[in-house]
Amino acid sequence: MKKWKRANPNGTRDFLFQECTLMEEVEQKLRRTFIDRGYEEIRTPMIEFYDVFAFQNRPMDEEKMYKFFDSEGRILVLRPDMTIPLARVIGTKKMKTPLKLTYSGNVFRANESLTGKYNEITQTGIEIIGIDNIRAEIECIVSTIAALQSAGIQSFKIEIGQVELYKSIVKKLSLREEDEYALREYIESKNFAALSRFLQEKQLDMQDETVRLLQKLPRLFGGLEVVEEAEKLAVSKEMKRAIARIKNIYENIDRLGYGQYISIDLGMIQHLNYYTGVIFRGYICDVGEEIVSGGRYDELIGNFGESLPAVGLAIQVNQIVRTLQERKEISYQKQIDALIYYSLDMISEAEKLRILLGKDGIKVELSMLENLQDTFQFARTQDVKTVIDVSGDTLVEYVWKDKWIMQKKGESSCVTFKLR
Repeated sequence: MKKWKRANPNGTRDFLFQECTLMEEVEQKLRRTFIDRGYEEIRTPMIEFYDVFAFQNRPMDEEKMYKFFDSEGRILVLRPDMTIPLARVIGTKKMKTPLKLTYSGNVFRANESLTGKYNEITQTGIEIIGIDNIRAEIECIVSTIAALQSAGIQSFKIEIGQVELYKSIVKKLSLREEDEYALREYIESKNFAALSRFLQEKQLDMQDETVRLLQKLPRLFGGLEVVEEAEKLAVSKEMKRAIARIKNIYENIDRLGYGQYISIDLGMIQHLNYYTGVIFRGYICDVGEEIVSGGRYDELIGNFGESLPAVGLAIQVNQIVRTLQERKEISYQKQIDALIYYSLDMISEAEKLRILLGKDGIKVELSMLENLQDTFQFARTQDVKTVIDVSGDTLVEYVWKDKWIMQKKGESSCVTFKLR
């Protein structure tokens, strides 16, 4: 029988030391940016009832949820998504809208083994509730650009797609559910050959403007030129309205001076079924890691109460941390300016000295070793070049210069400190 006490479950990992600190720093930078822009914080439980995620047009595959039972036999899940629990809160509690909300937490999704994806993901996100015009989408995108910049990510793209356009095309072609599922896969993966075979097998009229638009969807990515091409083939009011909305959003963000951070991808289709309009997906340039996902979900909150328009997105904190580590844009070496060695009867004086030096911006730690020689050795392993001895009546400062040399006696070069 295999023993698992020394292993992590598939898709999970431990975060240690500087990496853990960096995770916290990134979360706080994102959080502070959103709060400064007027978003209010919200938290939901990590454990939810299965029913929260099991309504009509199931938005998430059951196989991807971690399920277990409570003491009364009810099915629970580890939260696989942040937006649906938030919709539960908004739908079941009377709140004045519009609302601008922000959150941070972990989600759990059982991805296939060996896909390289984590099953536990840290997300920080925003949601705007009660606004159905494009000001909400624009605010989401601009807030995210500011947040990514604050976290140290400067080279990225946020792609804007439109689920409403795709849905209006499928509706006009009257495809069966299983055919639509396959079609979605071909378009999302930009599999041009498979898409062409699919259209031929279904004996669709290749001269029909809607079919031509569908065939071109995977290729319609870039700037406003793709919108103009789509406009020529749009035949219904729904299609034209969907295209006009995405064009309006792009033009306004460009007017704000953020055009270099955005692009249009009319062939983008999010995997969660609750999106109803404009969708977002962000990537780090030259890396290809997805760091942003979201969109408009006007029908989701109605599953829990009053229907309200809403739009939001999530930022993948794990991917940002990984990128910063790979690019070495942040130093991960723990920096200590000095170690204070002390005898137990001088612990009070040592702590006072640590506080005084800290006020001057000097990073100081108390040594936990029992003698000065062990403290010297530990200081070398940590590349600390100053040791202060507070074990006697006189304060002594040692500096490493190929060997430990006593530099001062009685007072530190950093601060004058009167011992008892």
